[in-house]
Amino acid sequence: MAAPAPASDPEPWQRALHGRRLLVSGFGKWGGGVYDLTSGVAVAFDDLPTSGMTLGDGRLWRVLRAPGEQTATCELLSYDERGVRSYRRLDDIRDPHDVCWHEGAVLIVSSWDAIVWRLEPGEGSPQPLWRGGAVPDSWHPNSLVVVDGRLHVCAFGRFDRHKDWKAEGNKTSGFVHDTVREVDVLTGLGHPHTPRVVDDRWYVCQSTSGELIEYDLTGREQRRLGIRRFSRGLGIVGRWAFVGGNAHRAEPDDRAEIVIVDREDLEIVDRIAMPCLEVYDILAVPFELARGVALGFGANPARAVEQHRGSGRVVERRPTAPDARVQLIAPRVAARLAEPGRVLDRRVAARFRVSVALPITMTAGSTQVVRATVQNRSRLALASVVPHPVRVGARWWAADSGQDADGPPDLDHTIPNPLAPLPRLLHPGESVDTDVVLTAPDRPGRYHLRVTLHQPGFGWFGRRTQCLVTVQPDVEAESRLSAS
Repeated sequence: MAAPAPASDPEPWQRALHGRRLLVSGFGKWGGGVYDLTSGVAVAFDDLPTSGMTLGDGRLWRVLRAPGEQTATCELLSYDERGVRSYRRLDDIRDPHDVCWHEGAVLIVSSWDAIVWRLEPGEGSPQPLWRGGAVPDSWHPNSLVVVDGRLHVCAFGRFDRHKDWKAEGNKTSGFVHDTVREVDVLTGLGHPHTPRVVDDRWYVCQSTSGELIEYDLTGREQRRLGIRRFSRGLGIVGRWAFVGGNAHRAEPDDRAEIVIVDREDLEIVDRIAMPCLEVYDILAVPFELARGVALGFGANPARAVEQHRGSGRVVERRPTAPDARVQLIAPRVAARLAEPGRVLDRRVAARFRVSVALPITMTAGSTQVVRATVQNRSRLALASVVPHPVRVGARWWAADSGQDADGPPDLDHTIPNPLAPLPRLLHPGESVDTDVVLTAPDRPGRYHLRVTLHQPGFGWFGRRTQCLVTVQPDVEAESRLSAS
């Protein structure tokens, strides 16, 4: 579900990703979302305006950003490889900007209250971890970074009046503060954002002057590069720095862009246009997590398919009025998730496999649950979605029926067992375990038992597991019948 892979002749910065995806968050008065920049073109995953992003606990965490600076409440989403894992509404946090994972918890910085909030996993309330000025938006802390295990906060300055950092004489009062040692590691910055430490160098976006500045670890400036835009958002992958440049507000047709910088000579090598007005964060993300972000609320493929099918229903068959409809999943994603519900192509069907350890003896009429592994070796996703849901099940037929054990059994002489749906969407290259119910025939004898996949309208398919099973008499049942 992620964006297309880079071209066959990728740029050096694309090769440096080593299979990861380069994600960009954005917002603005016209909206925003999360975008995949890996292909060299911004591909939108969704239209949820977003500020900070971070990785932690096997998830990607994302703070939503509504238009305006004093957001009424904070909304935090987390994703794993299957899609949205959690949604948290955090009413105590106003004007959320950045987010980071540190010491087993999510940290969110509020620029309005100048507070870094700590949110433990689970259902607890966020707790203040660090606090700046008491006057609303007087310090404007906006970015978080962990260096050598210590949390650092980036802010515009220490002032006693609301938004005093906007005053002409206060535009070089920004700092990066080590909250553990309680010292400023960088000072004299012009509205700084997104500090990062790589190769014993600090890199900071100085948004007032539209620059990327490099410092050594003592805080001495080494080099600076003009971005020619309000600079905010910085991701570093190897020798490459990706800098966010916001649209010029005086130019109504302008858009943001990502500036790619070679850190060896601190020169700009490319600029990639963005659809949004403002960039906030840039993050290299493992492919599986990026795919989870692209799936979003489509973690349940059956519900996603229902959204897709519902959009095409005639009015008489719609269960609600149009103004009551909720659309959680991007239509493009819903359409992709509906594809596994179509009848399979025979060549594709051969690329699936079911592996399971089967018993060689069972009692007549008894039931046993076995764990089967379904492998997807095709380029298509597999799921148990309508109208042709793929499921896994077992069939029995007598060994003395005269049918070829390796050929397709005669359906009139097989004994089917219940079909089990796949527990989740199965992406290309993945495998999943699921329970399969085996109910032995009522008549003792020797039977062929075959476990494989099935799709209505197509039939049984894929590489199966098969064995010869001896079905033994149910001695206890026969004894009860004799006694009666």
